[in-house]
Amino acid sequence: MKIYFELPEIYLSNFERVINYTVTLKSLIDGIFVPDLPLKKPTIDACALIGVLKDKISKKEIIITQSVGHRSLAANKSRLQCIKKMGIKSVLLVQGPYTFTKVKDVLDYASSRFRIGAVFNEKTLESRIKGGVKFFVTQVFPDVKELGSVKKISDLDLFLLIGISNKKEDYLKLKEKGFNVPEEILKSDEPLKSVKSYYATVADHIGKNPDIYAIPLTKEIDYLHVYDFVKNIKK
Repeated sequence: MKIYFELPEIYLSNFERVINYTVTLKSLIDGIFVPDLPLKKPTIDACALIGVLKDKISKKEIIITQSVGHRSLAANKSRLQCIKKMGIKSVLLVQGPYTFTKVKDVLDYASSRFRIGAVFNEKTLESRIKGGVKFFVTQVFPDVKELGSVKKISDLDLFLLIGISNKKEDYLKLKEKGFNVPEEILKSDEPLKSVKSYYATVADHIGKNPDIYAIPLTKEIDYLHVYDFVKNIKK
């Protein structure tokens, strides 16, 4: 089992705090996912950010998320070229409601240069494997019933996407937004213990320990509960 952490949204105003936050977790995590923000938001250039991260968390894997739905083909290729030159080997391609057949040019371009990941979806699983996808990320807290096809990708990497917070209300808010959250977590006064139990249930169901893709459920940069969760689940 490997544990990857999603970098909080990063802007000029919180740049130093987010970097320090990531460095604090360095000894516990195996890598990070860098989210792709909407183009209209003022954010840090991806390549500049990669340069800082590679210096601060050397030897940890950096996976860049690229949303292909809101960029032109030229813009997608330009960003991927930059990412490649910065030494990134893995990219998670997300496309919202689109299937990869809608962005085949981007997929073909990326799959010849990177280890490509995609969101796990049983309906599009076969086409994504044929398209060259090498790792999958689940939806947030997937029901075990939604993971029936996981055995088809037993030779590929799977990340279980889970939300991290020490506050029950953060999970209730996630549920209100339409995301699946197990009842045991919603009812627990110690949600992180219930998250650990949920992980064990999923691992038992699919017959292996999936890697963890942990996302903070609050924008507050408070690493302590993330630190404790990672330390405890690795025991």
